[in-house]
Amino acid sequence: MPDEVSRQTEALPLREGFTTGTAAAAAAHAAVIRLLGDKALDTVAVALPPFLETPALLPETDLRLSIPIVANGMEPGSNSAWAAVIKDGGDDPDATHGVSVIVHAATHPFPASAGAMHGPVSLASGLLPPGQGPVHLYSGAGIGLVTLPGLPVVPGEPAINPEPRKQITFAALEAATHYGYSGPLHLLISVPEGTERARKTLNARLGITGGISILGTRGTVRPYSHEAWKATISQGISVASSLGLDTLLFSTGRRSERLGFGLYPELAPQCGIQVADFAAFALREIAGCGFARIIWCCFPGKLLKLAQGLEWTHANSAEADIAMLAQYCAESGGSDALAAAVAALPTATGAFALMARTPAIHDAVLRRVGSRAFAVLQAWLARSGSCCASCCPGLTLCVFSMQETLLLRLP
Repeated sequence: MPDEVSRQTEALPLREGFTTGTAAAAAAHAAVIRLLGDKALDTVAVALPPFLETPALLPETDLRLSIPIVANGMEPGSNSAWAAVIKDGGDDPDATHGVSVIVHAATHPFPASAGAMHGPVSLASGLLPPGQGPVHLYSGAGIGLVTLPGLPVVPGEPAINPEPRKQITFAALEAATHYGYSGPLHLLISVPEGTERARKTLNARLGITGGISILGTRGTVRPYSHEAWKATISQGISVASSLGLDTLLFSTGRRSERLGFGLYPELAPQCGIQVADFAAFALREIAGCGFARIIWCCFPGKLLKLAQGLEWTHANSAEADIAMLAQYCAESGGSDALAAAVAALPTATGAFALMARTPAIHDAVLRRVGSRAFAVLQAWLARSGSCCASCCPGLTLCVFSMQETLLLRLP
């Protein structure tokens, strides 16, 4: 890390926060404890994602975070209990920083007006421990509803992402097991300020209406300035070079990195560099390092941003060119109605999901966008000085679906 960034970090250490998913999990645990044991908790040690796809629903790590419970109680005459947590974004506050996340717990169903999700927890039933009753999740006030395809949650369900659903379920089951209870649990999650706070997010553009999303693939919020993230990229490249590695696996985040290593398991862990939105910067940083191969892993949304030639691909400052996808759709044989439907969608992921109903058109558009993105990456490599007449890193582009299948690999 450069000296200037190091000095800033030492002078002003950044405090991590926790996600809305972790807040809901802590409130769920405390509410079930209050329901079954009539015990009021001040703090809860919450297990953090990711969670294994096993009947025990165990987390992949044993990491836990202590979360304050700001209030809890019993609902008079309703045989249900509740607990509240204030979401803390740490030194990287977002639109949900400071909201109250409240979970009501009961052993009986909540009214249909509470907005029950489809299924026991929108997880495979085999994920619940043997003999354990189902865990039903409900969305209350302030939780958004998904209305468009392309997100981790299908249209018609509340905007509570898959990993937080597992985290909330696990937290509730831990509490129930403590009291020997194995019957059904019903959890109503609400964020009273959610509707107002959602106006400060991109939820409406993404087709999430009426409130915020419950998010969190890692459970914590790790603050990073642009300078610090760039320094991390530079440091990772430097380490890989110093180890004599000849390949770098660039990815936009942890998930795409994991999928990339699944394709190339022979690579050392130090080959992996999560470049986030700093696409062109990462390629400039490898100049003179002597790498023979660059593997670039991403999802369709970032692929489109690369095809547009955007050096900085963050959603807040780089609009996705959905019109390009609609044009390619029409030129690949798509009907006028399909092209118009694609043009009306807010995300590339949603557009590709819609075109996937006609595989030939989907694949043709994906290949055109991928070829254009590949050419952009090659141009950035050339401009960075990483290419010369006798030496240029080989480039491979891998694109994955949100369902984690390989969609395209170039060349």
